[in-house]
Amino acid sequence: MGVVRPRFLVEWYRPAIADEPLDLSVARLIRCAESISASGATVNLLATLAIPNDEIVLAIFDSASEQSVTEVCRQAGCPAQRVTSAVDARFWRDS
Repeated sequence: MGVVRPRFLVEWYRPAIADEPLDLSVARLIRCAESISASGATVNLLATLAIPNDEIVLAIFDSASEQSVTEVCRQAGCPAQRVTSAVDARFWRDS
């Protein structure tokens, strides 16, 4: 098993991120994470969850730094409204 970096929960509460198809927002977040990771500060988008009726989008990132996660969101045009550190997230996959 590889090294697990800290995980961060990012929250957005606004219509702007919920108005566009989630796939477009996620694609931008992934591109920006890859760009920042290329400079040495590894950031990975692990999961997203959209609740359109409540205009809420959540994402879980792993990264060594909260600042890197915040920068990914800013560069993607989705500045985080809240970033919570020390998130314990478990992911299960179909075999």
